[in-house]
Amino acid sequence: MKGNIRVHMHCYRSDEMATMLDVADEFGFKIVAFHHAVEAYKIADRLADKGVCAAMWADWWGSRWKPMTVYRRICRSWTFPSASCAIVHSDSGDGIQRLNQEAAKAMAHGRRAGLTVAPERAIRWLTANPARSLGLQDQIGTLEAGKGADVVIWNGNPFSVYALAEQVFIDGALKFDRAHPPAKPRSDFLLGRHIAESPL
Repeated sequence: MKGNIRVHMHCYRSDEMATMLDVADEFGFKIVAFHHAVEAYKIADRLADKGVCAAMWADWWGSRWKPMTVYRRICRSWTFPSASCAIVHSDSGDGIQRLNQEAAKAMAHGRRAGLTVAPERAIRWLTANPARSLGLQDQIGTLEAGKGADVVIWNGNPFSVYALAEQVFIDGALKFDRAHPPAKPRSDFLLGRHIAESPL
């Protein structure tokens, strides 16, 4: 209640989000993001006014689980709150590894509805906006001098399923180079950490 914690909240429906924004105003704390937020498009203006991010799936709108909470989900919902602070996320172990393609799907859904999202704005769904929601925008999220960054250099448009990662830098160190692939696959669990190889 002192405002020291940046509140991330799990809400699907717009009425729930609106209610929690009222509660936050009444008690003086700050909500920085609603997660899943499938009806964020209904209150996009209010979220923008409050500076609240919406972390959403690119699709999954036809989910079989929790059917009433996703009943009014629309695939193009991404394009509405993106003017404020949209974040692409995934609960899927596969989807989380391909957030660039998840963002591409959201762009495609918007395009079908006549709502064009520029790649320069969509890349913020994966970079600057998550950093902002965590309060780390001065440290990460964009390529600027003095900031920390994990960087992927692609051989084409990163929103294309045909794009391949050419180089990957973790904590400033080159950890993958397609021109010089490692002799054996290595888990990414310890990337960025200097730990002695196990004798096993």
